[in-house]
Amino acid sequence: MAVLLSVLYIVGLFGAYAAGVLVVRAPGPVAGGPPRANPRLPWATLLLTAAVAIPTIAQFFYSPLLTMWRRDTLRFVSGEWWRIITPLFVQDGGIGGAIFNMVSLVLVGAMAEQLLGGRRVLVLFFVGGIAGQLAGFAWQPVGAGNSVANFAIAASMAVTILLRHPPRPAQVTALLALVADAILVGLRDIHGVAAIAGVALAFSFSVWRQRPDK
Repeated sequence: MAVLLSVLYIVGLFGAYAAGVLVVRAPGPVAGGPPRANPRLPWATLLLTAAVAIPTIAQFFYSPLLTMWRRDTLRFVSGEWWRIITPLFVQDGGIGGAIFNMVSLVLVGAMAEQLLGGRRVLVLFFVGGIAGQLAGFAWQPVGAGNSVANFAIAASMAVTILLRHPPRPAQVTALLALVADAILVGLRDIHGVAAIAGVALAFSFSVWRQRPDK
């Protein structure tokens, strides 16, 4: 099961990232997307990376920080309300898990900013991250990591790409990412729930963008 989950995590995150790369590098404008422009500075991703990196590094020098900030259902229902958000800023997977989560955030977040913009990446990080924590209180009572937020960003990017009718290779990789997300939901994995939040927000963003006054 651990191997299967690892494969699904990689496909869910980097399938969406690969689709983004294919769209950005495709010649000419993509249907339904914005005009081609110079790559924008991924300010939101840089901000989020710094916000996650500082406490993540600190936890390896001050181990009680992880216990104080991680998701803990019993402590949350006892009144420690901050545990709905602080688990996104510490890691429970050791140094290897922390590196994977940080690298995923940098790659997926920066690519999503090219297609969605910085403000939407911030919304996805926090809304998707909180959705993952809420599922975690029931399915995985103790844990931590920004990977759930990464999945929300990746899933939203995959849906956004599909809505723009991209070249076939981008369609395939985006669909593979979403299939991996769907399997994670079936396995009662909290990353799948975060991805659902990202999908819902992608459709909301699409409707908002098409409003005549926008």
